[in-house]
Amino acid sequence: MSKTWVVTLCVTIILVIATWFLYAYHAPEDNAEPVLSNPMLQPVSDPMNVTDVPYRDVTLFVSDAASGALVRTIREIDTHDDVLQDIAQTVELLAHPDADSRNDAIPEGTELISVFVTTTGIVYLNFSRQIQDRHIGGLSAELATVASVVNTLLLNFQEASYVQILVEGAEIETLAGHVDCRKPFSKLLLIDS
Repeated sequence: MSKTWVVTLCVTIILVIATWFLYAYHAPEDNAEPVLSNPMLQPVSDPMNVTDVPYRDVTLFVSDAASGALVRTIREIDTHDDVLQDIAQTVELLAHPDADSRNDAIPEGTELISVFVTTTGIVYLNFSRQIQDRHIGGLSAELATVASVVNTLLLNFQEASYVQILVEGAEIETLAGHVDCRKPFSKLLLIDS
């Protein structure tokens, strides 16, 4: 056998195993019926993050303008009796971490339409169409967008075990053709340096 054939066979086997691993993993089935068509934030049955503190720090994963890598930045949010309001405020802050700046990982004009948390910890984030339509494309940019959202939610909210990205109430295959968004994300995707 030639070395080229052996290398090709090894790469094919690795790709098959990686694909099997990605598709063999399934988030737990959830029988709760999310109400996503209403643009209002959806309440959960019992508030999960009730605190007496009127504010708290959250860690945001934002794109560094110079390097394009995700970096952590800490901001303050008002706390509410309803975790959905805290999540919504965090995601809105993620898009605009400062009054005069925007997170380049989140396409301009993207709005959070609604949030729903299931009893098994799947956080559904329903975004406006701009998250896809205005996305610059490319694998690294798409990974940065997904990782920015997923890492921020999983790191800051113990109620979030999974994050599912929706666009105008519908599941999507990808944001820009590269990252599979059909299943909820359950792990931090990119760790900043």
